[in-house]
Amino acid sequence: MNGVDTDTGKTARPHAHFDAPHEVVVDPELSKEQKIEALDSLEQDARQLAIASSEGMSGGEATGLQEVRHARDVLEMPPLSIAYEVVLQDLHLRLTDIGQDEMKTVLRQTIAALKAISTTGQSST
Repeated sequence: MNGVDTDTGKTARPHAHFDAPHEVVVDPELSKEQKIEALDSLEQDARQLAIASSEGMSGGEATGLQEVRHARDVLEMPPLSIAYEVVLQDLHLRLTDIGQDEMKTVLRQTIAALKAISTTGQSST
């Protein structure tokens, strides 16, 4: 089976390829669009299971809807490099607004640590 067939199977039948929604998010073979498609399929299955459960037709298994929603939220998050920049900008703004020396020291240390992490390449996704 070639990669395209595997990717199509992963998006059309994600339950056959993944044990949990977060595995879809970290799959390096799928594009973001394919991951969204796979999560959509998982969400639809989870919703159908929830409906069946509410009608007394399930075996008591968890629907997984919350896990699917969390995976979608994670997928929509910005890359860490952007997140670091937003946090750094916010910390710099807070630094100018506070008056306590101890708090300024903590903020400066936090800013320095975040800058060090982002420049060492640990912030790439």
